[in-house]
Amino acid sequence: MKLPTFGELAFSLKTFAAAMLALYIAFSMDLQRPFWAMLTVYIVANPYSGAVRSKAVYRVVGTLIGSAVTLLLVPNLVNAPELLLLALALWIGLCIYISLLDRTPRSYLFLLAGYTCALIGFPSVSNPAGIFDVALARVEEITLGIVCASLIHSLIFPVPVGPSILARIDGARKKASAWSLNALNRVQDTDSDRRNMSATLSELRILATHLPFDTSRLSWAARLVNALCDQLALMLPLLYAIEDRLHSLGELSEPWQALLARIAAWIDAGANPAEAEALQDQLKALTPAPQEDWQEMLLINLAARLSALIQAWSDTAKIRHGMGQTSSILSAELETIVGHTGIRTLHFDRGIAFRSALTAAISILLSGAFWIISAWPSGLMAPVMAAVACSLFATLDDPAPAIKATFILSFATIPISAFYLLAAMPAASSFGMLALLMFPTFLILGVFMLRPASAFPALMITLIIASTLALQDTAMADMNSFLNNKVGELTGIACALFVTSLIRSFSSEWIVNRLLRAGWRDLAQLSHAAIPSPAFTARMIDRLGLLAPRLSLLADTQPARDVLIDLRIGHEITVLIRYQEQLPEQIKALLAQLSQYFLQRPHTASRPLLAQLDQTLHGAIRAPNAAVQLNLIAALVGIRRDLFPQAAPYQETKS
Repeated sequence: MKLPTFGELAFSLKTFAAAMLALYIAFSMDLQRPFWAMLTVYIVANPYSGAVRSKAVYRVVGTLIGSAVTLLLVPNLVNAPELLLLALALWIGLCIYISLLDRTPRSYLFLLAGYTCALIGFPSVSNPAGIFDVALARVEEITLGIVCASLIHSLIFPVPVGPSILARIDGARKKASAWSLNALNRVQDTDSDRRNMSATLSELRILATHLPFDTSRLSWAARLVNALCDQLALMLPLLYAIEDRLHSLGELSEPWQALLARIAAWIDAGANPAEAEALQDQLKALTPAPQEDWQEMLLINLAARLSALIQAWSDTAKIRHGMGQTSSILSAELETIVGHTGIRTLHFDRGIAFRSALTAAISILLSGAFWIISAWPSGLMAPVMAAVACSLFATLDDPAPAIKATFILSFATIPISAFYLLAAMPAASSFGMLALLMFPTFLILGVFMLRPASAFPALMITLIIASTLALQDTAMADMNSFLNNKVGELTGIACALFVTSLIRSFSSEWIVNRLLRAGWRDLAQLSHAAIPSPAFTARMIDRLGLLAPRLSLLADTQPARDVLIDLRIGHEITVLIRYQEQLPEQIKALLAQLSQYFLQRPHTASRPLLAQLDQTLHGAIRAPNAAVQLNLIAALVGIRRDLFPQAAPYQETKS
């Protein structure tokens, strides 16, 4: 076994110190369940101090909302347990639904607002008169844990997220640079490398959400990070298009080869924005005039894609340079770049969100019905754990394996939980003795929480042990009550596993297909739009990030190419929309056929669509404005190559 690193030990020691501080204060304040404070410390624990604070804020607000809803429901419905059960199940399901549609760090708030009702509401049914005291105590205990975790992680060896983000950004730029050089030099990259790139960008976006709470000089730079990620993500479809056009064109003339070499050298040297204009001028000089020749049309499309790649690299360099400033006030140029690329329109799936909410509601209703019918006092733990299990793993494609692992770990840790509840607590003559008894177990678990291979089981074991102490009355615990509560917990987790397996278990392939279909629906709607939609690009880039970790589980890499092709086609369609008044009849007819095609996907593109593309190309060549000609030809050639890669070259349309 690998020895712990300084970072792992520091994280584990800081988290344990924060947990013991919270526990000591909770005992001193004579709070009802002091171990709630300790449990909260481990729930919000994160190696980055900014992430601890950001998660803490949402946890406090979510707890307050959940407590308020519980105070509203339980006293009014306690005499009708069936209605109370239904109300709590619907509320928790609604919170999960909203959380999955939000897809920002704020989503954690809604999850907490949901299962906090279960944690407070179900145990309070037997004593509704004391529910206000219970709710107030939970808020105090959780807030105490959050404050202690935030203080310790912020004051003792704080780990800011900013330097980690900069290191990952520089690593992502190096990868993008290598792929750009390979594309320009006609060296094929592997799809796995590009998928890893997309996964890196997704991780960067998640880390950027914690920047406003960070202690580094980058605390203001979340917009810059997102804008830079957008630029890097846009390079992927550009590079695919450039590779395709270079492959189709074959051997290029010497001036074109020299230009490609110059662009590659510029990117390799760091993509100095000051030199971008000269490259663009040389590219314009080599771009052929519009004519009825397929090779020349491909060169026009290649020139457009190279121009976009140069612009993306230039903007990326400007954004990265902007991250070095200490002020949050951006220059007008940088503000324009960030404002253009920073549109945060994310993909969401109402169908999956609804099925997740339905799964939680049914699990709670079934386990709650078992509790009511059996009249078993410890049965209240079943709906509590069903709510927690369904909430914690709602974001996974298939939560069943994680819930199953939680069931196994909960069962396997019974001896450890029993030791602390029934042996360590009664034997500890002082708080120092109790902390000493807890230290070895929680120190080891804290170290393994930072290791990717063991992070999930270590975290779950830690939370299971801490929750056993939090959910039980440690002053009155005995073996009988402990085992009864454990059986109740396992019953709730088993119920959640059963319902999840029936309703909410999706394969990665199924999720990938839904993401692709969502993109096709967007393309169909985009083809009907009166003006270009910047939200389309933002959603497609987001979908690319969502696909990345899922595609690593699939042998077929075609979905990644499909999304990149769809992203390229979406860009070409926005060009057609922008210039549709130049060729109203041809372009509107083409947009209608494109809309129909994407509504019918995954069917293959039809010959009439190819004929309409060629007819529109013929019209574009004769457009009166030279700039309009080039833009339309580049867009139409791109769509033709993406939809009909095996089709014969364009032939002049006879009038």
